[in-house]
Amino acid sequence: MACLPMAIALASSGLTYCAHLPPGLASSRWSHAPMLNAMAATETTPTPATLPEELELRKRPNVVKRAFTSTFFLLINVIVLAVVYPFVLGALAYGKIFDNERRRASDYIVQIWARLTMTLFGAEVHVEGAHHLPPADEAVIYTPNHCAFLDVFFLSGFLPRRFKYVSKVENLRIPFIGWAMCFAKHIAISRADRASQLKTLKEAIATLQNGNSLVVFPEGTRSKDGVLADFKKGPFTMAARANVRIVPISIVGTHLYQPPGTVFPFMRPRGIRIICQPPLEPPEPKKEAAAMEATRHAILSALPASMRPASDI
Repeated sequence: MACLPMAIALASSGLTYCAHLPPGLASSRWSHAPMLNAMAATETTPTPATLPEELELRKRPNVVKRAFTSTFFLLINVIVLAVVYPFVLGALAYGKIFDNERRRASDYIVQIWARLTMTLFGAEVHVEGAHHLPPADEAVIYTPNHCAFLDVFFLSGFLPRRFKYVSKVENLRIPFIGWAMCFAKHIAISRADRASQLKTLKEAIATLQNGNSLVVFPEGTRSKDGVLADFKKGPFTMAARANVRIVPISIVGTHLYQPPGTVFPFMRPRGIRIICQPPLEPPEPKKEAAAMEATRHAILSALPASMRPASDI
């Protein structure tokens, strides 16, 4: 939910309905049950994706279409927010009384919130390799690459596990969305404040030990062009000190629909892939660099050439 704050701030740029998509992204709408059954039966390693040339060019719809789709996206988010928020407050009350450390009811409301928003918007996503995911009751650190605000919508709504985000503190200050993040006990970090970073580390270790999984973007921020950026050490230090496994996740395609500089996606997201890699064992203390490199290699293994640094192509 760390990027769900965009759902309230909806305004100018947007996405358009595409009547035609290149074959590389043409796909049926998501259907969780058959998809997960198929993945469970197939233990093959995901292969790198290819991105259609038409989308690589990032052609934008005209101003009228952008305004129309932005308004449509705004309407969807306002309606979903109004419908879901009473349940957000109910989950908060339940969590404080019965589940104060995990606030799991809040996590499920977040899943419904994100999935409903993306479904009404007509987005399409494929979750691959779900059979690699650890048991739902095992606390782990998920480490996806990060290209767009859309990443959080898709992870929160479609990854079949519940978790908290480590999110920049500004996100938790946004009315309604940020409040809901606080209710669910997501973890805030101030990138410019060393004391805040140490506090975040302690909170992250505590929440992992309480049975919560975390999503931490190892790049620290969104990639500017979809290409995998350098990793930060923080997530791997968290994993080492809490003695939890790391689950690398490759996200393919979101940057094509919401490039840097746009408030909203300018096309309806289709053909998005969330690829779950096999878990890595907890890093040894003071040997986080090896885990960081293994995680990076796992994420790169499913990214198309256009999302890899030149040195890794």
